[in-house]
Amino acid sequence: MSQHKFLIGIVLSLGLFAPAFAAPSAAQVCQKMLADGRGNGLSQAACLCNYQKAEATLDDDIKTLLFDSWYNGTDNIAALEKLQKQGRVKRQMLLLQQKIQRGCPAF
Repeated sequence: MSQHKFLIGIVLSLGLFAPAFAAPSAAQVCQKMLADGRGNGLSQAACLCNYQKAEATLDDDIKTLLFDSWYNGTDNIAALEKLQKQGRVKRQMLLLQQKIQRGCPAF
């Protein structure tokens, strides 16, 4: 193994490599969604609560699609429907809805 490949392996394994475009923070996602008029009356605080519940509840593949939708306004319904194990997707989305209803301000 060359020294170059060895160093790249160490950097990646230690998490020292940060992508050039890091994912936006919860605050950035909510701020952009609300500024773009896609919040349906949500406050920043309610949006952040919803984001935190989603972060804690959803698998990474579902979160990626949901947060992309919130940040960019992308319609990811078709992509969600193509995910494997649709029962898992539906259960997690229902659980998220319940957690938001119980633990987040309505607006």
